[in-house]
Amino acid sequence: MSLESASRFLEAVAYGEELREKFERVQSPEEFLKVIEQLGYSFTTAELMTLAKEQSQGVTVRRHTGVWKWLRHINWI
Repeated sequence: MSLESASRFLEAVAYGEELREKFERVQSPEEFLKVIEQLGYSFTTAELMTLAKEQSQGVTVRRHTGVWKWLRHINWI
């Protein structure tokens, strides 16, 4: 499990609509982790959140649609 794997995932999913579609039915962090493992990634949700927080410092959310909508509907806590 690593931040490097999470970083590779975020880069791939940002540009890969087909990859994002694999997460449309994901409803929980456990299901999310199962899918990423099947895709060859290895990181925890805590590592993903740490990386996302680091990469989004100073970013203002202007809308609640787009590439990350599938990620926002999961109850991460």
